[in-house]
Amino acid sequence: MIGNLDYNLRESGRARNVTLKVSQANGLVVVVPIGFDRELLPDILNSRQSWIERQLERFEALPGRFDGDWPPSSLQLRGIGCVFQVEYKQAEGSRIRLDERGDLLTVSIPENCSDESLAVFFVKWLKKLAQQHCETIVRELAMVTGLKYKKLSVRGQKTRWGSYSSHGTISLNFKLLFLPESLLRHVVLHELSHSVHMDHSPEFWNLLGSVDPASDQHDKQLSDAWQYLPGWLD
Repeated sequence: MIGNLDYNLRESGRARNVTLKVSQANGLVVVVPIGFDRELLPDILNSRQSWIERQLERFEALPGRFDGDWPPSSLQLRGIGCVFQVEYKQAEGSRIRLDERGDLLTVSIPENCSDESLAVFFVKWLKKLAQQHCETIVRELAMVTGLKYKKLSVRGQKTRWGSYSSHGTISLNFKLLFLPESLLRHVVLHELSHSVHMDHSPEFWNLLGSVDPASDQHDKQLSDAWQYLPGWLD
């Protein structure tokens, strides 16, 4: 402890400079190069105190949208079977950066970063991840079922999980990443079935039932699927 500041100290052979990281599980972690003169730490921490306090405050309960687990200490992406642990460290400059190593995400945050800016950053990263994984899933299901599409678009729709255009474009909501895999695949099969029937006629439901035998059950589960989404997703 330095002053009223609790922290965990770690030495790293890869570290070249002092790095500050914040996570809900570990609080403030100070990473230093091996052999670093620890007497220098008080001045370093004092110079970065405003940033440290701001990041630690993010883990306290905040009103409204940014309540509970904010900033997120983990991202449970059931749709693709991934759980990412998230830690935070101080960033130089004005840009948020993310380093992905296996199931660990290290997010570098500048001192004056707002909660809204951080949420927007996460959404952009999630959209990119969804595009990558959903391309594979849609291609696989189209091949298995023989249903066709021309293009995949990943968006952030407010009230819809997906859609299919008359031009053959499937649009999927990136928030599907948070749903169970069975529901993500159901939405994809639903939209692919529109390649044959653009309406919701009995013929459409019969086709969907043939490619997704549990479609009735999945459709009911989708009505409550918003519960899987973290509260900070607007």
